[in-house]
Amino acid sequence: MSDETIRKQWPLLSEAGLLPGGGSAVRRGSQEDDLVCVRHGRLVIDEAAIRRNVRVLRERTKGELIAVVKENGYGLGLHRLYSILAQTDVTWLGVTGNEEALALRRFGWKKEILMMTPPLSREEALPLVRANVVMALHSLPQAKMLAALHREIGLPVRVHVKIDTGMGRYGFAWDDVPSLKDFTKDISFEGVFSHLAGRPRRYAEQVEEQADRLSQAIESLEEMGIPAGMTHLSNSRAVMTLGDLGFTAVRAGTALLGKTMPKGKLTEAVWLESEIADIIRRKKGSTISYQSQDTLTRDSRLGLVRVGHGDGIGIGYTDGRDTLVHGILSAAKHGLRRKADRITAKIGEKRVPVLGKCGVAHVLLDLTDVKAGVGDTVSFSINPLLSNPLADRVVITGAPEVPDVDVPDVDVSERDKEEER
Repeated sequence: MSDETIRKQWPLLSEAGLLPGGGSAVRRGSQEDDLVCVRHGRLVIDEAAIRRNVRVLRERTKGELIAVVKENGYGLGLHRLYSILAQTDVTWLGVTGNEEALALRRFGWKKEILMMTPPLSREEALPLVRANVVMALHSLPQAKMLAALHREIGLPVRVHVKIDTGMGRYGFAWDDVPSLKDFTKDISFEGVFSHLAGRPRRYAEQVEEQADRLSQAIESLEEMGIPAGMTHLSNSRAVMTLGDLGFTAVRAGTALLGKTMPKGKLTEAVWLESEIADIIRRKKGSTISYQSQDTLTRDSRLGLVRVGHGDGIGIGYTDGRDTLVHGILSAAKHGLRRKADRITAKIGEKRVPVLGKCGVAHVLLDLTDVKAGVGDTVSFSINPLLSNPLADRVVITGAPEVPDVDVPDVDVSERDKEEER
């Protein structure tokens, strides 16, 4: 991986002197070596699978598809994901940061961009207006700022009105939308949308409730002379379960990568690969990993792979108000379903279990029943957002078969309670 690629994809790491490639990253410069990182895994991206997933999503709605490429293209690299989507019929890209929107324009994207995070200051909004980016509008102070900006520079200020239907983060309250009619001469109102909260239980019921609230807010806006324009609520999970909910667009990010539930016809498009570094033989009764979590029930042949939590294996979002009772019940469930919930990898067409706990940079695989040796390729299903940014990214145009790893799919938006824009 070249230095130029680093500067484009990870400018902060570049400034720190970190250069990935060849399984390692080394700090350059005369300062003390306070950050040295070695990676032996690579993120593999199936370009053809992403294009297929776009077609699957198209089948789920009659409206527009807003392809969300936030967080550096969900860890793939913004330019890399953009380059793949630019070959499809996608006409809208969704982002959550100014840098992402402006980078897309530099890459050559001339179609629509939706900035889903409302710019709250003139300094944030000005470059977006100049780049013809559609912005989220979520408050009266923001509307006043944007109207003043239009009067100052004379360029169109384009917005989608954000409605809070239950997420509580941004947006006008669905049942108390203030009059925006006075802003119509300075602001171009082109859409209305909201953000699903994604309650784990009774999911469909909550989605329908939020959809009804959004519809009521749209009616209020239309009564005050604000056109609804493009309306959207469904995210990846919602569009794969409930479609577009009667609105005119959907937003999908993790579904593009085949990383949402339910998958339906979606194809896994991103995974982690590494190689078996060593073969280790241990006798029946030997203990494995931290806390001696596993005890071998037979003489075993183990494969050491130099990847782990630091590469995104076996980690996910756990923030929020998970209760002690929930934690106890979850632990009990996993205890009862220990084998079923065990992380697995794939070697060729064979799934193999990870023994014990994952380390930061090592895992042990049970190869007793598999003909595999040092140097053989191993693949893991991971959340690419949690992959190491220093790991190499490898794009393939098509794979004979995408790894079917027996690991619960990670919905990137789980930190927003299973919602991604």
